[in-house]
Amino acid sequence: MKIPPPAKINDSASLPLGNLAADDAGAVCHSPDLQSRYFDICLIDFEADVFSSVYHNPAKFGLSAPQLTLSEKIRDELAGQVHPDDAEQFACFLTQQSLQEHLAASPATALDIHQKALDGSYHPVRIIVFPALAQGSGHMYLVCTEDLEQPQIPEDIRHKSEVLQRQQLDALRYKAVVDHTRTLVFEWSGKDLTYLSHRIPELLSGDYDGRNPFDVWREDDVLYTGDMEPFDTCLARLALGIRSGEMTIRLRRRDGQYIWCKVTYTKLDDGESVERYIGTLNDVDAATRSEQALRLRAEHDPLTGAYNTQTFFEKIDKLIKSRPNEQYCVLRFDVAGFKAINESFGLEEGNRLLRGIARLIRQRLTPEKEIFARLTADVFAVCLTGGSERTLQFIQALSLRLDHYSDTFRVKLFFGICPVENTRTPAHILCDWAYLAQKTVKGSDIVNFAFYDDALRKHLHDESYITDQMYEALEKHQFRLFLQPKVQISSGRIVGAEALVRWQHPTDGLILPGRFIPLFERNGFIMRLDAYIWEQTCKTLRTWLDKKYDPTPISVNMSRLHFNDDDLPLKLVSLMNKYNLPRHMLELELTESAFFANEPRLVRLMDELRAAGFVFSMDDFGTGYSSLSTLRDLPFSVVKLDRTFISDGTTNQRGQIVARNTIALARDLDMTIVAEGVENKEHARFLLNSGCNCAQGFYYSRPVDTAEFEVLCFVQEKAFWVHPQLKEDAIRLGLPISTEAPIREY
Repeated sequence: MKIPPPAKINDSASLPLGNLAADDAGAVCHSPDLQSRYFDICLIDFEADVFSSVYHNPAKFGLSAPQLTLSEKIRDELAGQVHPDDAEQFACFLTQQSLQEHLAASPATALDIHQKALDGSYHPVRIIVFPALAQGSGHMYLVCTEDLEQPQIPEDIRHKSEVLQRQQLDALRYKAVVDHTRTLVFEWSGKDLTYLSHRIPELLSGDYDGRNPFDVWREDDVLYTGDMEPFDTCLARLALGIRSGEMTIRLRRRDGQYIWCKVTYTKLDDGESVERYIGTLNDVDAATRSEQALRLRAEHDPLTGAYNTQTFFEKIDKLIKSRPNEQYCVLRFDVAGFKAINESFGLEEGNRLLRGIARLIRQRLTPEKEIFARLTADVFAVCLTGGSERTLQFIQALSLRLDHYSDTFRVKLFFGICPVENTRTPAHILCDWAYLAQKTVKGSDIVNFAFYDDALRKHLHDESYITDQMYEALEKHQFRLFLQPKVQISSGRIVGAEALVRWQHPTDGLILPGRFIPLFERNGFIMRLDAYIWEQTCKTLRTWLDKKYDPTPISVNMSRLHFNDDDLPLKLVSLMNKYNLPRHMLELELTESAFFANEPRLVRLMDELRAAGFVFSMDDFGTGYSSLSTLRDLPFSVVKLDRTFISDGTTNQRGQIVARNTIALARDLDMTIVAEGVENKEHARFLLNSGCNCAQGFYYSRPVDTAEFEVLCFVQEKAFWVHPQLKEDAIRLGLPISTEAPIREY
């Protein structure tokens, strides 16, 4: 007799699914209702390779082994239990792939075969297979076998029996799942709880008095308060009729400890008039905590516990968008001189400082609303609420605490602040803008924070505009050489000049150096510009010599960056040789900031240049880190007093004392003194009477182009007008005066 292929069962009455009536699944195994229909019930676990007997009636078909491997079960069945004509189909039917395919579109599947009875004859039986869980486990199935020759019973009795059988089989199925997977099951229909695994009340706190476990967990404070959001979200899905959902939440055990649990629900489709749901609960505490530990290592800086860069950016984006009414600011800051701290006191001391900073930040943040990160070595970023006022309070508090951090070194922070004006701006852009603000105060002794605001945006836009055009401007000779005279105060004669630069822009007109020199110092373009000005200065001097003029020396500025180049002496000597100029005609001006960058190399290169015949001038003396040892140790011939010396010398007594003694010291060291920023007669008189007879400033002349300077110095051959009071002072002091008609009167 030919057996038909496996059947897809769609009649809910023939499925072992239904409301649960039995709380003790063990009793179900011996239920007369089940025994009246099925003579064999087994559980297949493909993952564990187990075929377990749950219930068996040996009356007609003999005994069944309690547990075998799948291969052993199929071997025994094919060895004599299954009719030879059905053997191949039986073996193909009981494979994981076959069952998954048949159950993909049907809640159960069946196969009719002939099985050998105790008398040796074959009798028709039906094997019904369905998932061990209603939502499907993928590898666990219940296998129920019924005798098709069993006498039929009246329809009404059969229907009642079917309902009870479904209920009993559900309980049996849940027991099998719990025994093999440790999954705890509960089921409800409408408002009635119809099944609850006895292990749930044993494990979890709460009074399980017939309420749905979801209600128990909420009303009896079993649910961890921090997990209320995912809990409510899952139940909202359930209320909306969404067929399934899951959540991972913390629930309180009987011993008071919270454990992570994965909870799911699935709607059952069994044709009943009242909706039925099955819920499952798994203890995933160990796995979740392990995952959290891995995530902690992946998302946090191991030294400080702060977020790492990528996580910080992701968290900021979510935080700002989730709280659109909050006034957020993003701060970026670092520790001034952190590298020196590491080098002087050791890496562990540096690490201790970083951990201390992180601890202070954490103490000042509002949980859930504010976060921080360690971006790189000593660079931190913070996202704060409360707008500018709260941000400045945070900066002040953090700075004050760190002012007293150590007795052996100073800790100073520099902050850049970017207010969040558009919640769609990516976090990494906000941090970049905060960094741009921070750069404007880096190294300042006056202020340690700056905002990224409209003024800064305009400034940065202007810098970008300049940067885009600087190379073309150099190529097209838009940078022009200007000269400002150095004047002998007593006589008004020009005794030198300083080379300065102006940018003759084709559309913007004359751009003053304050707009581009600081930028060029930062981006390194100053080295190209300096070299260009040196060349133009030498070319100008050569032109005047060819005209038989007797030019005075011209001083040119040198950035500290040039002293990173060991070939600097060779380049300058080659330049002077190119134009056949005496070396002393090009006076090299260095600002004090250059003296503290790689000083050994600076001294070596200066000695080489002095040996080659060049003269050095110390520019802006009296600003920055003025040190008398600089005058003693470095080969300077000229000292240029900063304008602040001059203004202080004419406005207060202490300033006069400092200026006069500085001039006296330079003279004792046989150095020439030039005063910058001389703007009026009072400045000139103070200098003359203090021992300085050379000045540079608007009192005499603003910077002029080379053509005008040539007329001023060589064509007219006249001195600047000397005020009668200055002339009287000069005569009294025995200083040279001029009897020529002046260039102009003031």
